[in-house]
Amino acid sequence: MTLFTADIGKGKVHIYDSGRDIFYPKLPQRNLIDLNIKGLEKGDTLLVEDSHLRESHKLTTAQPYSWEQLNEFYKNSIERGITVLAFPHKSTPKARKLSGYTEKDKTDEADTKSIANFVSKDINAFNTLKKFVPTRLKDYQKENSHIHAYIEQANEDINEAKSSEYGFKPKKFDYIDEVTKWINKWLVKIIEELDGDLELITALGIKFDKKGRAKVGVGNRIYTLVHSLLRPDGTLRVRPDRADLDIDEKYKVPHWKFIKAHYLGCKPYHMNQGVPASNYKHWMRRAVSEYACPGKGHANKTDFQVGMPWEEYEALKKARTKVDKMTQTIFYALRKMIVEDGLR
Repeated sequence: MTLFTADIGKGKVHIYDSGRDIFYPKLPQRNLIDLNIKGLEKGDTLLVEDSHLRESHKLTTAQPYSWEQLNEFYKNSIERGITVLAFPHKSTPKARKLSGYTEKDKTDEADTKSIANFVSKDINAFNTLKKFVPTRLKDYQKENSHIHAYIEQANEDINEAKSSEYGFKPKKFDYIDEVTKWINKWLVKIIEELDGDLELITALGIKFDKKGRAKVGVGNRIYTLVHSLLRPDGTLRVRPDRADLDIDEKYKVPHWKFIKAHYLGCKPYHMNQGVPASNYKHWMRRAVSEYACPGKGHANKTDFQVGMPWEEYEALKKARTKVDKMTQTIFYALRKMIVEDGLR
């Protein structure tokens, strides 16, 4: 199997043959639809950024192909025995960094080579890629509308709290909501539900004063996670209804898989999740992580680095996975209190 990667820009298709290390720039866009790619054979795999594999519309040039063309492309791939996978375009900058390219090096060649390099070395990432299946724009929007509505509501709810330090600095900000009140009321109970695990308690941003009394030390962490279950008015945060999807009552308040992917933004096929995702990915997960890139001092400054050695990349991923599992444990302790035990 030979891996090919494709990028589309300025009305042209750019192809990289990773097996032969050959880059074919500025091919006609039609070449992708017809799979007119030199060296491409039955059993090979073709990766294309997911943003280019959606039905075209007037608001963007990133999706150059019509519904009919995408179906033709799909049919040709089946007949030719070519596996077409969608690569999340949000992950392309990370792939570039890991391949040693800076933002100044952003070219079609750099992108196609970086993507090939990334999935060749990170087998887990390769195995999570979605197979391309044509989807109408209206169907895509319908399938994802409830997710976008959920994310939008969560951001609207948290914005005021963020600008007021989440209600944990009453001397400075005249703000408090039901999420803050709940945290203050049940802080000791939260510690009990976490079985006194100091690692989890610290990760949640809870600290202790000299007399051993619990207090909120890092407000954005505990507020963000409780906020995934409670709205500022004290009602449960539930998944919006979808006309074509009957959500079981026990899943109305989402479980971890949904929360991690959409509320905390740990899913590469979605972008711009907003404040909750930023609080988690850019602040809590980095700060709690035990890993810091060499020369960066501490985890708060740790992210994917340009030219980062792959062993360091694996160490970073391992550390973040540990934080994700810790956060999952915390989330379910909070969910038990709020949803199952009805402590509201």
